[in-house]
Amino acid sequence: MRNLLQLILRYSNFLLLVGLEVVAFILVIRGNKYQQIAASGAANAVTGSVQLVVNNIASYFRLRADNEQLLEENARLNAEIFELLNDQTRQRHDNDTATTRQRTPLASEESPYICADLDYSFVPARVIAFSDDRHHNYITLNKGRRDGIAPDQGVIGKDGIVGVVQSVSTHFAVVAPVIHEGLFISSMIQKNDYMATLHWHVPDIHTASLEDVARHVDVQIGDTIVTSGMSAIFPANMPVGVVSDVSLGEGDSYYDIDVRLATDFNSLRTVHILRYAHRAELDSIQ
Repeated sequence: MRNLLQLILRYSNFLLLVGLEVVAFILVIRGNKYQQIAASGAANAVTGSVQLVVNNIASYFRLRADNEQLLEENARLNAEIFELLNDQTRQRHDNDTATTRQRTPLASEESPYICADLDYSFVPARVIAFSDDRHHNYITLNKGRRDGIAPDQGVIGKDGIVGVVQSVSTHFAVVAPVIHEGLFISSMIQKNDYMATLHWHVPDIHTASLEDVARHVDVQIGDTIVTSGMSAIFPANMPVGVVSDVSLGEGDSYYDIDVRLATDFNSLRTVHILRYAHRAELDSIQ
């Protein structure tokens, strides 16, 4: 306290000058309209700048919550899109079945590519680790068993399929991506529904091979490859990639086909995990 009093006494003249300046400034502003307007504008400018900085800081700390909200919204929209597509598929199937029955009353066999009830829900997740430098690459997600995640669930990104859940803990899941040498994806050529198998070979993380396509099949560069829907992992017609190269040896029975993958794994940050509602029932009878 004594030191504070000594400091005030030492700078008393300066403090008195500052005090008089402040009083004079207040009197000038109060007594003159122009100075009032100028002072008010300056105060508003300072206040606005401070508020802008505060808002920017607050917005930065709200980014994670905003992003989570966007992921949830994307999941809801994806579910609605699949519901609409499923309704359209059922409608076309019902029309085709009705026409077939008119021609052949005994015909009642359903198309193998039509899933009568997709019942997929979408769980948004973030990529927290990713390897792309080995034969058995992996992706780690920030969702786990407590979020309803289980092995053998499909994972998709904004552009196409990503991979399949391999293992889970309480809070995390490890995914075998399409660029995993041990993963085989049931796929088909979209234009003719010809089923084949997608398999990745090192080292290009952007390209995989489409196998088991016989030489009589019409396949061209630029053809779209999608999932076949022949499992509970992925529904049919999920984007897989586009044919980038086709070759056939003189004595070969099957094509060598390269597929440019739809998903860019280098820029993958968020995904959706697919949960099939009837998975337990399906597994129990297979």
